[in-house]
Amino acid sequence: MENQRSYESAGRWLSTVHRYGYMHLSKTFDEYGLGEGQVKFLMVLFEKKEQTQEQMANVLNIDKTTTARAVKKLEDEGYVTRKPHATDRRSHLVCLTAKALDMEPMIRSILKDWTNTLTEDFTDEEKVIVVGLLKRMATNAIAKIKQEEGVKEK
Repeated sequence: MENQRSYESAGRWLSTVHRYGYMHLSKTFDEYGLGEGQVKFLMVLFEKKEQTQEQMANVLNIDKTTTARAVKKLEDEGYVTRKPHATDRRSHLVCLTAKALDMEPMIRSILKDWTNTLTEDFTDEEKVIVVGLLKRMATNAIAKIKQEEGVKEK
């Protein structure tokens, strides 16, 4: 019985939700040339139509290499373009195309449907609580990794 309880960790269940969400969303978005990873970047751009890759990486807490790869795929599929930044010559702005803007309602609907699936039998209060707790867990995870990286740099 002790072994069962020791495996009842938040990480285990978060991993399960992530894995199955990735499978569902990857399959759903595949016909549009999108992976679940690229959709995150589109969602950030839907909020603010033009951003640098660095801004998007910071919002999503994703490294710059992964961000560059995702933006390149989105560009190759016709969802974004890049243009020179007006004031920072080292940066480019990533901009949504008409193709991406046309798909925004559908993408939002698919993601909302998945959220509704995950929280199907939750009360409105439980939905607010779980999102708050997950945000706190993410903040704790980020802080831990940053702390570990800081220790390694010394």
